[in-house]
Amino acid sequence: MTKDILGIGLRVIVGLLLCFMLHYALFTFTSLGQSFTQLGYSLPALYGFEIAFSIGVLLAMVGIKSSMPNNLGYVFLGFITLRLVASYLFVQEGLDSEQVDVMFKYNFLGTVLIFLAGDAYVAYHVLNKGVDTEK
Repeated sequence: MTKDILGIGLRVIVGLLLCFMLHYALFTFTSLGQSFTQLGYSLPALYGFEIAFSIGVLLAMVGIKSSMPNNLGYVFLGFITLRLVASYLFVQEGLDSEQVDVMFKYNFLGTVLIFLAGDAYVAYHVLNKGVDTEK
């Protein structure tokens, strides 16, 4: 793995950890996280699941770049689909519960969108690595 890829991965992980700290602070000092705890979920577990998936996407994208560089965009779309399905399955019981409220849904959606943005950042840099722009 090159220094460029490690740098990208480190930037993404630091950004995601900053998002987690902000989200956790909002949960701690406000009532935004009340529905999460009532339904039996924890914010660290959701972020842990998502960050493990993001690390897997980064490693897979780097590995696939060398063997199938022309299909890397399609592989990324497959990873996005897999992430959305896995994330839904992770909180399906909470979403199907009668006790679910709008804040639980917004927190889940916000968390998934944050990690999708991180994956898009990784994919952009992996796809464009080695591409020279002429001026």
